[in-house]
Amino acid sequence: MRKIDRSSGEIADTIERFLDGICRRWDWDDFCTVPIRDPQLDAIRLRCAGLSQEFPTAEKGHYCSKAGLEVLRQMVRELQHPKIPN
Repeated sequence: MRKIDRSSGEIADTIERFLDGICRRWDWDDFCTVPIRDPQLDAIRLRCAGLSQEFPTAEKGHYCSKAGLEVLRQMVRELQHPKIPN
């Protein structure tokens, strides 16, 4: 499958829209299934794609548990404010 270029800002925006419930269904599906050229950003994509299995929910219609949603929020924070190496 062809890999695409995405910035950390684009990924943070997609995750935020998903958390806010305004991400269109296919946008999230595309994000989770289309590989990203940058290996670090692709690792985030893969983690997002697996959260429903890593943190299953008991609530019908929800993607993952509250713990999984917190993982997504943490990803957004880290993408928006990356740690600068010393």
